[in-house]
Amino acid sequence: MGTTECPIGKAFSALKGLAHSKPSRREARRDAIMTAATQLFVEKGYGATSLNDVVRLSGGSLSTLYDMFGSKAGLFRAIVTQRCEMMTGTFEDPDIYSRPIAEALSDLGMRCMSVLTSDNTVAVMRSVSSEALQFPELAQVFYEAGPLRGRARVAGYLEEQARRGILTLDSAEEAAMDFCQLIIRDAQMNAMMGLPYPKTPDAIQRHVNRAVGCFLRAYGTAVQTQAAPALPGLLPRMATGR
Repeated sequence: MGTTECPIGKAFSALKGLAHSKPSRREARRDAIMTAATQLFVEKGYGATSLNDVVRLSGGSLSTLYDMFGSKAGLFRAIVTQRCEMMTGTFEDPDIYSRPIAEALSDLGMRCMSVLTSDNTVAVMRSVSSEALQFPELAQVFYEAGPLRGRARVAGYLEEQARRGILTLDSAEEAAMDFCQLIIRDAQMNAMMGLPYPKTPDAIQRHVNRAVGCFLRAYGTAVQTQAAPALPGLLPRMATGR
């Protein structure tokens, strides 16, 4: 009997399978180190985790870790950058600018919600929040590799859509911030605090569609604004799997 795929299952499958080619030995080692470090940062916290701990869990050598990441902060940066790329993987699609903007933004929104409310991301955010004052570089690395990097990619996409006459923008950077805030709202904060947030596929899709509709009503041109409210249950164009 076949299984029915849900949007969130599709999202996670796509996030895990952005690169379909077999990784090289170095790439596999890099992934193993990052996976081990994420687990330890979640379980022990950033400050209590040593690079020796990471090597013991991942295998390999300390020299390889230093060669790949340079430091513990560099390793943390790589982890955050990877999650940012998972969220903004929509922009890897060569046809991204020819897709209907509501569809592309819905795809992006679903990816963002899938990553930002995942157990690992929420746990890492809790660690950052609790240790940022003790380790200032932690917050700085997180901000630069995560929110700042992600918004820059969104801004680049929005700026091109404005050039094509689909959006009207005063500032692509401010519009990108508005879009991200509409998507995230209080979902990640609630997840961090154990409070209710959109979890089911239908609830997340409604949340994303509403955010995209609000954004296009604010920034879309006359023709685009008329089409925006429909947003007929858009689903991301992603691989299937839960």
